[in-house]
Amino acid sequence: MANSEWVIEVDEADFESLVLERSHQVPVLVDFWAPWCGPCRTLGPILEKLATEMSGRFLLAKVNADHNIELGKKYRIQGIPAVKLIIEGQPVDEFTGALPERQVRAFLDNAIPSEADQLCDQGADADEVGDSARAMEKYQAALTLEPNHFGAVIGMSGLLVADGKVEEARELMGLLGPAEARDPAAKQLLARLDFQNDAGDMDELWRRVEQNPDDMEARLALGRSLVGLQQHAKGLDQFLEMVARDRTFQDDIGRKEVLRTFDLLGPSHTIVHQYRSKLAAILFA
Repeated sequence: MANSEWVIEVDEADFESLVLERSHQVPVLVDFWAPWCGPCRTLGPILEKLATEMSGRFLLAKVNADHNIELGKKYRIQGIPAVKLIIEGQPVDEFTGALPERQVRAFLDNAIPSEADQLCDQGADADEVGDSARAMEKYQAALTLEPNHFGAVIGMSGLLVADGKVEEARELMGLLGPAEARDPAAKQLLARLDFQNDAGDMDELWRRVEQNPDDMEARLALGRSLVGLQQHAKGLDQFLEMVARDRTFQDDIGRKEVLRTFDLLGPSHTIVHQYRSKLAAILFA
């Protein structure tokens, strides 16, 4: 067994104190194994290496399945090696068999929050109660550890937009890869940035639309400005009017702006449900 404070041997007598109670402070990965088991001898060193390498992200508890039959029954061990992840006293994930190191790493990364993940969660909690300064501090700390951390990029960008720092938010969002940018949360924030960037002179735009209802350029700019000012329904009204009047203008841009506004608001928003029906009524009239 590896000489590490993050690798321990456990049996039925001390399982509750060393695993269940300890799992309230740090995730505990329980490895059910036996000396005669070939796959166990393959997996064991990998788990011990990662526990030492990730020092503190999880505790590895090794349980000899032959000597702890009742524990095996309690956790429904059908074959070994069997690995159970215990958090807050409860098993939350598991795998069986001797996985290669890359798959074990992927399992751990997916199942166990990193320090950056934890900081990001703390930032989100602070943001939820309106403590934007603390939220910004936590997001920045997460990004220091993981410069492309998705949750921290989204959280911090949202704070920057709310503070009127649109260009800083746009630069930060540029850290996201193509797949991440397609995530609903990213699409919503990117749409918000685009609309804020498109805001124009409202009085002049209203005047132009009133004087010439077929002025599609003015109506498009007006709709974008309204959405940028978070007057979403009014902005959607302008886009729908474009769809009704001229779908050839800029390759059906009115319909596209309706959909972009839907991305901004999110699929569960009341306005989205309402205006999706309005859009369908115009398209299929």
